Amino acid sequence: MVQHGEINAVVAHTMLGTIAAARGAIETVLAHDLDRAMIESLLLMATRRLDVLSDRVRDVAMGLPDDVVDLLEDARKRV
Repeated sequence: MVQHGEINAVVAHTMLGTIAAARGAIETVLAHDLDRAMIESLLLMATRRLDVLSDRVRDVAMGLPDDVVDLLEDARKRV
């Protein structure tokens, strides 16, 4: 049986991955002389990842059960 702390660790790990991806995109834009299309692409990717993170944090803050949070996350991926 999965313990609550194990689920929290998985959720936190997923969130950290999202943060790392968004940060990497932003740091790449800041560190390199990129063309406008690449800058827009990287910033759009970062924005989308942060939107996903915001949704996940909102679900957790609302106190939704982990299985409902996972169900919502799966549904969002299909949209």
